[in-house]
Amino acid sequence: MSEVRVIARAVAREGKADELKALLSGLIKPTRAEAGCKFYELFASNLPGLVYFNELWESKAHLDAHAASSHFTEIIGKAKDLMQGPMEINLLEEIR
Repeated sequence: MSEVRVIARAVAREGKADELKALLSGLIKPTRAEAGCKFYELFASNLPGLVYFNELWESKAHLDAHAASSHFTEIIGKAKDLMQGPMEINLLEEIR
């Protein structure tokens, strides 16, 4: 199986950035404990209201299991009301 790199971006609704960051930070600890998670980081951008996840998974199957996990579905479900639209998820392929 090949590793899967992910960059995911969320855009907070006006005035909801701090609430969104606090909610999404609840994903860090349980996700890092998941099988196949090599790293899982959350960053706030210098641009207001933007947050990014930087992730590395052992395989697409591990990423899919993460997306189906109860902590992910619960927190992302709550985050929908705080975001301008759906989270943008990018699976990356290194350019050599």
